Amino acid sequence: MMTGRAKWPILVCAALLAVCGSRQTLAIEAYGPLQITGNVQSQTLLRSRSMDNWTFVQNRNTLRLRLDYEWMKNGRFIDRWDVPWVKNSTLYLLYRGIYDSVYDIAPGGNLYDIDNNPAGSINSLSGDRRDALKFQNDLREAYVDLEFRDIPLSLRLGKQQVVWGETDNFRMLDRANPLDLTWHQVYESWDDLRRPLWMIKALWKVGYLGPLSDSFIETYWNPGDWYPAKQGFLPDYPWGIPFADPLAPAFSAFGWTGYAYGTKPFQQGNYSRDPGDNSQVGVRFSAVTPQGVQFTLNYFYQRWAGDDGTNSAGFAALTNWDQINAALARNQAPIEYIAPYVHTVGGSLNYSEDTYTETVYRLETVYDFGVPFSDRDKPSPLAPGLYGVTKRNMWKGMLAWDRPTWIRVLNRKNTFFFSGQWFWHYLDKKPSFIGGLDPTGQDRDNIRRWEMVFTLLASTYYVNGTVIPTLAYGVDPMNSWNMFAGWSVDYYVTNELIARLGQNYFLAAGAGSMPAFETWSLGGLNRGRSETVLRLTYQF
Repeated sequence: MMTGRAKWPILVCAALLAVCGSRQTLAIEAYGPLQITGNVQSQTLLRSRSMDNWTFVQNRNTLRLRLDYEWMKNGRFIDRWDVPWVKNSTLYLLYRGIYDSVYDIAPGGNLYDIDNNPAGSINSLSGDRRDALKFQNDLREAYVDLEFRDIPLSLRLGKQQVVWGETDNFRMLDRANPLDLTWHQVYESWDDLRRPLWMIKALWKVGYLGPLSDSFIETYWNPGDWYPAKQGFLPDYPWGIPFADPLAPAFSAFGWTGYAYGTKPFQQGNYSRDPGDNSQVGVRFSAVTPQGVQFTLNYFYQRWAGDDGTNSAGFAALTNWDQINAALARNQAPIEYIAPYVHTVGGSLNYSEDTYTETVYRLETVYDFGVPFSDRDKPSPLAPGLYGVTKRNMWKGMLAWDRPTWIRVLNRKNTFFFSGQWFWHYLDKKPSFIGGLDPTGQDRDNIRRWEMVFTLLASTYYVNGTVIPTLAYGVDPMNSWNMFAGWSVDYYVTNELIARLGQNYFLAAGAGSMPAFETWSLGGLNRGRSETVLRLTYQF
């Protein structure tokens, strides 16, 4: 049952509502070319493993501040100096500060791993560890846009997000920025989940190219500032990997001080963080055909982030005795964190068919060369259940449709918006691979050649757009029919103040007592993590 201490997040939200009730409280007016906007948000998550078991796992309070400064217009910098080679330029800054009071409240109640075993509680963390986890203070984006005067070239220079692709929920072409999966896995805005990086992005407007229109070439270069997807274990991160660090007992028993070659899990592989050893590049061509089909052709060369639903290897056991002995001599574990380079080619299509179906159709596909997998044929000679790595190619794709549809018995004034997606992954050879989600070494996590997920979303609005209900569903038929089902209702109290109430259910229809090891973040990975969401947002 929810304890008295767990009621504190409700009071925090109520206080936010009271503070933000007046438009004059936080609104910041634009001043000439300078504009400051943002929002204050409080989100509470209550996990419910059963109807009578509730665990308080989050009260994240977030401040976002955004600055847009059009400091150059028509070749004049801050309306004083002429710059002959630049037409327009804008400065963009985005700050995000977070305080999660769950680490101060420190509620009891166990968090449970993927096998339904207790894996500690927030209350069990030391005070210093909770202090380190409760705050985030980050200048998330800081870049300058430059539009040149005499050539059709624009640049974006600085810390930024590069967003490509057509998919929702799961990633393919949207891979320039790795994800922070400790936040709430994929159940948040992608703008909040991506890790912004220092990059140079260029866009050359081609315009008409034969029968093609609106064509352009876009490219980016990340000169050394790349990190893999951020992950974390229980109990530090209630929404992290669904078990405690499986190597922690071995580190304690043998006194190891780190991983082989000085690598750090989810932070740093065996490479230097410099342009020569850690550069990432991407390029795409986009155009529209005479039939109205918008398409892109894409190429990437970057390190493997491990955040697109592939059950790939993040660690590689050392299998050569010389390497093992060298690591042990350095007091390091005989296993390294890996993030190898991967070549990726892909493309996307987007077509709005207005005559017969009134539907937008979307396609996205990629082919990855050299994805790392744990290989049963390369066992560690020192530790059972740990394996070396073999690389394989993978074909991935997504087919989707979006359609507004009248259902007048449910809403006489407005249409429903429906969006359906089918995702697939295909491994090019029959593998003897094991996934990375079974910490027991019992080889339960078999990798298939085919993996797939279906998703469906429905939304509409009532009361002049102030009440917006949303339903979402996802199913993985390949892994015990594990599923996600969720609903939410957004209520616009005013244009500035939005309240959300919702629930997310994680189900595995055919799993029985065995967990379904999957990496799509559905009912297998998130077994026992159904939750209630309460969010208040004041935007200004």
